Amino acid sequence: MAVNNPLILTLFVLVITLLALAYGFSVKAQRLPFTAEIGFNEKQWQFLRWWVKLALVLGVLLPMGLLAVDWKQPSSWIFWVNYLSIVVVQLISERVFSRWLVPSVVVPIGFFYTAFRLWQLLDGLTQLTFSYLTLASFSIVVLFWVANLVMLMVMAIPTIFVNSESISQS
Repeated sequence: MAVNNPLILTLFVLVITLLALAYGFSVKAQRLPFTAEIGFNEKQWQFLRWWVKLALVLGVLLPMGLLAVDWKQPSSWIFWVNYLSIVVVQLISERVFSRWLVPSVVVPIGFFYTAFRLWQLLDGLTQLTFSYLTLASFSIVVLFWVANLVMLMVMAIPTIFVNSESISQS
C-alpha cells in the first residue's frame, strides 16, 4: 500500500497526535527523561532561525514549485498536495501542542513527521515522472529532509533529553 494513501496519512496523523499528547502530559508530570523547554544556546537559536527559513524554501516553496510545474499530471498533483497537507498538519500540531503542553514537544513531532516525509518522498520516486530539472529539485528536497533528520538527532534531541546522571544529581 502506498504511503500517500488517505488511510495511511490519517492513521499517521492520529498516531503521532496521540504520541505528542502522551509526550506532553508525561513531560509535564515529569514521567519522562525529557525537559519541557528546549535548551538551545544562543548560537543554536541563531542556526535554528536560519534553518527554519531554509526549510520554508526547500521543504515548502520548492515542492510548491514542483507541483506548479507538473500541475496537469494527476499523480503529481495528488502526491504534492498530500505532502504539503502533512507539512501543514505538522506546523499546526507543533504550534498548538508547544503552547498547550510543553515547548519541547516540537522535537519529537518534527522527528516523526520528518521521517514520515522521507517515506512519502521515497514513495514519490515510484509515482512521479521526472525531467532532469524536476529530478534535481526533488533530490534537493529529499536531501534537505535527510539533513533535517540528522539535525534533530544531533542538535535538538540532546537538548531535551535528561541523562540519568543529571537526574540522580538533582
